[in-house]
Amino acid sequence: MKNFFHLYHQTSIQLGRELEESEVIFLKWMYERYTVEEIPGRKLNVNRILR
Repeated sequence: MKNFFHLYHQTSIQLGRELEESEVIFLKWMYERYTVEEIPGRKLNVNRILR
């Protein structure tokens, strides 16, 4: 994944529609988890996820 915008855009294209707010929240969570696991030394921002 290049960045969150790329993930958002690709997902919108695959679904053929704009994403709903709950879907955007899920994608943000998924991208945050991905970056934590893929980028060494990056810490999870728990406050952002629990909003």
